[in-house]
Amino acid sequence: MTEQTKKPIVLVVDDNTPAAEMLTQIFKMRDYQAIHIDNGEEAIEVTQNILPDIILLDVMMPGMNGYDVMKALRENTATADIPIIFVTAKDDVADIEQGLGLGADDYVPKPVKPREILARVRSKIEARQLRQTLEKRTTELEALLRFSQELNNQQDVNSLLDIILFLVLDLIPSNMAVIYHIDEEHNVQNFREQRSSGKHQQKVDPEMLFHSLMSHAPMIVWHNTDVDGSDFHSGISMRLEYGEQTHGLLVVMSDTPYNTHDTRLFETITRQTTLALRNAEIYEHLEDMVEKRTAELRSAEQLLVRSEKLASVGRLAAGIAHEINNPLMPIRMNLEMMQEDIQENVPVTERDIEETLNSVNRISRIVERLQQFTRGRGEDKLEMIPVKLADVIESVLNLSSTYIRHNGVQISTSLDENVTIFGNPDQLQQVFLNIILNAQAAMEKGGDLTIEMYAENDDTIVRIADTGSGIEPEMIEKIFEPFISTKETGSGLGLFISHNIIHNHSGQIEVNSEVGKGTTFILTLPILKEEKA
Repeated sequence: MTEQTKKPIVLVVDDNTPAAEMLTQIFKMRDYQAIHIDNGEEAIEVTQNILPDIILLDVMMPGMNGYDVMKALRENTATADIPIIFVTAKDDVADIEQGLGLGADDYVPKPVKPREILARVRSKIEARQLRQTLEKRTTELEALLRFSQELNNQQDVNSLLDIILFLVLDLIPSNMAVIYHIDEEHNVQNFREQRSSGKHQQKVDPEMLFHSLMSHAPMIVWHNTDVDGSDFHSGISMRLEYGEQTHGLLVVMSDTPYNTHDTRLFETITRQTTLALRNAEIYEHLEDMVEKRTAELRSAEQLLVRSEKLASVGRLAAGIAHEINNPLMPIRMNLEMMQEDIQENVPVTERDIEETLNSVNRISRIVERLQQFTRGRGEDKLEMIPVKLADVIESVLNLSSTYIRHNGVQISTSLDENVTIFGNPDQLQQVFLNIILNAQAAMEKGGDLTIEMYAENDDTIVRIADTGSGIEPEMIEKIFEPFISTKETGSGLGLFISHNIIHNHSGQIEVNSEVGKGTTFILTLPILKEEKA
C-alpha cells in the first residue's frame, strides 16, 4: 500500500573478495545498498530473505557455480523475476550464449568498467520496475473490470451495499471500509462497515464519522492525523455524487498512509460505486412504479370485467323477469283462494300450501342462481382454483337458457364432465356468457346453438357454434379489439375482455364465421396437470 523511498539492493555474488568489494563500493557511492556473498548456497538463502533488486553473479565459484545458482533462483517463484547479470572472466561466445540461454538478463566480462556496470544495473532495475508496474496496472484493471461487473449485476440496493465493501478491501489494502447510503436530505438510510482480516484495536463511531466527513470537501485524504469518529490515523473518503445529487459516502481507513496511486484508484472505484448505486435506486423506483401501475391496471381490468358482466346480466333481464313471473302466478292464485276460504271459514288445504311453497322455492332458486352468477369472487386478487369446466358452462346455461329459448333458439350440449382446468370460475362464466349472448343476438329469427367441450391431448377444447347471421370478413381480424362491435347497441368490450381472460388463463380463443351461415368460437385451455393422462 505504501511505497516508502528506499535504496535499491544490489547483491554481489563472487568468491573473489577484492573484486567483489570494489563492486560493492562502486554501488554504495551511487546510493545503492550493496551486499557481498562469496558462495552460491548462501547467495540463494540471502536472495530468498531480502529479495534484492538485482544480482551480479560470478560463474566460476567453488561448490555451486553461477549457472546452478541462477537455475535455482529461476525455479523459485519468489525470486524468478529478479534480474541477474553474469560478471565473469569467462567471456567466450559459447559462455555468453550458455549464460543468456539459461535466463541471465545480461553478461559483463571482467574486468568491469564502473560506468558500464552502473548503467547496465540501472537499466535492468528500471526495466524490472516498469514491468512490475505494468503487471500491477494490468491486475488492477482486471480487478476493476470484475468490480464493475459485480456491481452491475446487483440491482438491489441492500445487496449492493453488502458487496461493495468486500470488493473495495480487495482492491485497496485497508484495515476498514465503511459505506453510507443517504436520501435527498442527506439522512442516512443505511450503512455497512467491514474490517479486513486481522485484529484491529481502532474504534470507529459511524454516526460521528459520517457527520465529520460530510462537513468537509467531497473528497478527503488524511495522513497521521485524527478525524472525529475514527481512531485510524490515515484514510480516504469520497462522496458518491452524480450531478448535483449525493447518494452516499465511501470511506477506507488504515494504520499506514495511502499513496497517490491508492487515491487515484479509490476515485475510480468511487465513481463506479456511484453509478451502480444510482442504477440500483432507479431500478427499485421503477420496480415500485411498475408494481403500483400493474396493481392499478389489474384493478381497472377487474372492474371492467365486473361492469361488463353486470351489463350482460342486464341483457338477460327480460328472460329472468319472465322466469320469475311464471311461479308468481300460481302463488297469487293460491293466496287469493286461501283468503276466500278463510273468509268463508273453509279450512285451507295442505295441497294449496305445498303448491305455494313450491312456487316460492322455484323463485328462490332463480334468485340464488342470479346471485351466484353476479357475486364477485376475488375482486382484489384473481383467485385461480381447480375448476370443472362443464360446471361453469352449465351455470351459465341455467341462468340464460330460458331467455335464449324464449327467442326461438334451440340449445344442444355435449360436455365432458371429467375435464378440470386451473382458472377463475367467475371470469370464465363471463367469457361463456358473452359468447352465448352474442350468438343469441345473431339469431333474431331463431336457430341452433351447439356447445361442445372435450379433451384433446393436454388441452380442453370448447366449441360454441350458432346458425346466425355471421360476421363480415373485414370484421374478423378486429373482433377482439376494444370498442369494436357488430351490434348497433354493443359496447365492443365483451369479446375484448373475453380474449384477455382466456389469455390470462394461458389459453387461446379463435373465431370462424361465414356470412349467412353462422359463427363458431373455439376456446383452448390447458388441462390441470393432475388431469392429464
